[in-house]
Amino acid sequence: MALIPTHFFLTKGKGVHEKDLRAFEEALRDAGVHTCNLIKTSSIIPPGCKRITVEQGMKMISPGQITFAVIAQSQTNEPGQLVAAGIGMAQPKDKSMHGYMTEVEEAIGRTDEDVEQDVIEMAIENLIGEHKPGFDGDSVFRKGKKNYSVNGLDFAVDSVVQSARGAEKNQYTVVVAIAVLIYEDRP
Repeated sequence: MALIPTHFFLTKGKGVHEKDLRAFEEALRDAGVHTCNLIKTSSIIPPGCKRITVEQGMKMISPGQITFAVIAQSQTNEPGQLVAAGIGMAQPKDKSMHGYMTEVEEAIGRTDEDVEQDVIEMAIENLIGEHKPGFDGDSVFRKGKKNYSVNGLDFAVDSVVQSARGAEKNQYTVVVAIAVLIYEDRP
């Protein structure tokens, strides 16, 4: 039996607590996926996989369900330290082709804008680099641009990035960016 996602959604969250695992749980709660049993996976978007909203996706998941996800996480317990995590995606408009997600985690001192650019550039590089090795995503990335056409390939990009400054009193601050993969029986 092949497990091929039919839908996915992007979400993010942050959590603060004196214990690191509780801070992580709070970040999952903030992201809206705290009732899932998440399994970290790599980051290919299958052909025809449809992006949906968090709300739509969570209606398709039962509490306690084993749920595969691309997960980027960063944490700190240093007051004021900036942490960030992000996921970028590049998905061809041609539904017969697969796309890519990329992640940045354990990012210390990096801004949302910097992480967003990094994850989108990497996703573009993975997508185009499959057909043109050594392709540099920086050569085409334009801030705010969501649709691209490169070498005859039309594709959309997007990202989700979460950052936060470390909480006072050395509490743990955890940030997550998550792409949840949803499986439905295909006809």
